[in-house]
Amino acid sequence: MNTPSTSPVDIDPTTSPHHAEAATPRRRRTGAVLAVIGAAAVIGLGIGAAIGPQHQTVGAATAGDEALADRVRALPGSLDGFRSLSVAEVGPDGVVFAGLGDADPAHPGAPQPDTVFELGSITKTFTGALFADAIERGEVEPDDRLAQHLPELDGTPAGDVTLASLAQHSSGLPGLGATAGDAAAGNIIFNENAYATTTTDQLVADAAAAPVDPDQGAVYSNFAVSLLGTALAEAAGADDYAALLAERLTGPLGMDRTTVAATADEVPDDAVPGFLLNGTPAPRWWGSGYLPAGASTFTTAEDLAIWAQANLDGTAPGAAALEPTAPMGETAEIGWAWITSPSFDGEGTQVWHNGGTAGFRTILVLDREAQTAVIVLSNTVAPADFVAMSLAAGTPVDATDDVSLTIGWVVFGLALLLGAIALFRALRARALLPSISDLVWATFALLLLWRHGPWFTVGGWVWGLALAPALAALAVLVIRAARGGLPFLPRRRAWFWWPMTVIGAGLAVGVTFLW
Repeated sequence: MNTPSTSPVDIDPTTSPHHAEAATPRRRRTGAVLAVIGAAAVIGLGIGAAIGPQHQTVGAATAGDEALADRVRALPGSLDGFRSLSVAEVGPDGVVFAGLGDADPAHPGAPQPDTVFELGSITKTFTGALFADAIERGEVEPDDRLAQHLPELDGTPAGDVTLASLAQHSSGLPGLGATAGDAAAGNIIFNENAYATTTTDQLVADAAAAPVDPDQGAVYSNFAVSLLGTALAEAAGADDYAALLAERLTGPLGMDRTTVAATADEVPDDAVPGFLLNGTPAPRWWGSGYLPAGASTFTTAEDLAIWAQANLDGTAPGAAALEPTAPMGETAEIGWAWITSPSFDGEGTQVWHNGGTAGFRTILVLDREAQTAVIVLSNTVAPADFVAMSLAAGTPVDATDDVSLTIGWVVFGLALLLGAIALFRALRARALLPSISDLVWATFALLLLWRHGPWFTVGGWVWGLALAPALAALAVLVIRAARGGLPFLPRRRAWFWWPMTVIGAGLAVGVTFLW
């Protein structure tokens, strides 16, 4: 007769009271972990939506001509990346203005024709015109050596370049002088003004030590155009470039709201603020040395329309600067700063220049044959060229930047991955230092995402989504450390985790200043 076995192997372990007692704490721990992760997700999304990077786009506010504003709003891309636009079309029948969006968060409302924006490198067309005007006055010649007007450069390579080559970006000089070049690296890291430390005297001193490469071809150079403007002021006997500009160009044309700022105190109080792509306020630029290149010029759509009209009808001082004098690239030509290239519609040519500062993008396009012009001023760093080119050509130009958008999503994926790794390892950690290193690297990725995320198309909630696993990892690590039992150093490879932590911290600090 068979009797029931009482061997332990025949006992169902899931019915054991000891198993039930062991499973309950495990379930509680799992539930607690899920609760921490859920709370971190909610908090992360909330933080991202409230204070994270902004998805900037042009708001509903409109001023001026509604038909022009509607045409701008209908362009491809939904004006993502912009905050406001000040647009003007110049034609034989006059000027039409339109302002779109809220330019200044502190003072809501669309830009008016007299709203002040930073102009950037369109200022080079002023300098080119002053060059053409000085030639007409007999003060300089295109082939004059730079040292003829800046004798401090006599005997230096820079002193031998011609004024014409400075206006054509073919002098062989670098894009920036040494002082501004060194400061530009700091500008990238610290989000500061790279031009403040270059006075006019320092600009000339930088030129005296600058290399000249006659074989480099056409290289866009703020340094060269700034030296040209400085030489023109000397040739005219003017106090400085600002005085020359006011006396010979903006004053005679009645461009009363156009000014340059050699110091912070000279920045117009009513100039709208500029913004980086993620919505962070951009620094103002000023400094006397690079004023001729457009480091700190302020203007309005109204004033720039005066400048466009005067160049179209030939009444602008130095209008001869428009005429091409040298090739630039494969299809373009350059005059005294003005660039001539084929039109987007393939019919004829357009003369243009664009500009950019820390938080602004601008463009002016002339169609000399049709006697029309388009002006676009923007107070973010999203490229404004496509707006002007679309309006000038009458054909929409797609401005989608697939590369930047792809990079943004890749950085998001990296931040999410490093946060998830930090969470996974925090749950299994046997020492604090490796998990601290994971959190430091996750922080670096989050800061990088803040700067280089896909903010053309989405808002801060995406940043909050990437933040969530890192927050959960931090919470889990704090709870586990508070309960005790976790040593600071791992038993093995402590030598590895120290440098990993330091490198991650250094990168995180560096990226922080990109804000």
